[in-house]
Formats: sequence, C-alpha cells, structure tokens
Amino acid sequence: MNESMGVISPAGLSLPLTHPLSKPLNTLQGKTIGEVYNNHFKGELMFRVYREQFHAQFEGMKIVPFEELPIVYVGGDPMTQRKTAQRIAAMAKEMGCDALISGNGG
Repeated sequence: MNESMGVISPAGLSLPLTHPLSKPLNTLQGKTIGEVYNNHFKGELMFRVYREQFHAQFEGMKIVPFEELPIVYVGGDPMTQRKTAQRIAAMAKEMGCDALISGNGG
C-alpha cells in the first residue's frame, strides 16, 4: 500500500500576521503595567509575586492590578475575543498603562 496522508497539528494552522505587533518597551522602569487575569493557575498569588519581582527590578514602575480590569475567560468565537481584547486595551490605555501582562498560564 503506497498511500500519502496530510496531518494538521492539534494546535492549529499558522496564520499570517494581519497587523504589526507593538514594539517592545526598552525598559519597564517608570512604566505603568496592567494585569489581565484569565482565571487560571492561582493568579491571586502569582500576580502578587510578579509585582514584588517587578518592583525590586524596575524603579518607579506602577501596576494596575488585575482586580481593576475585567477578568478574561478563554473561549468564545474569534470576533467576541477580539472585541473583548479591544475593550480591555482601551480601558488600560485610559488608566495610563504602557503595557499589559495578559493571562497567567492555563
């Protein structure tokens, strides 16, 4: 039997980039970082640890804690996910965030 079969990864197909990504920040010193929690893997504990580590390394860094932004649950259709991400990004921008930590494992 001489048969050929195609295989698709369970992770899905790679998609082309449809818009440019944001440039990385040169430093977190003096920046405001927002936390967006996806309700996975003990974020209440982990975000506290992240804050301690960031403050120890980056002078003047401010954190907008995840409690001040909506919790994002994984799932839903791509359009709903996009709208949710845009809403949270707009809220974070209004709060003065320079960047976001998105999610916490899962």
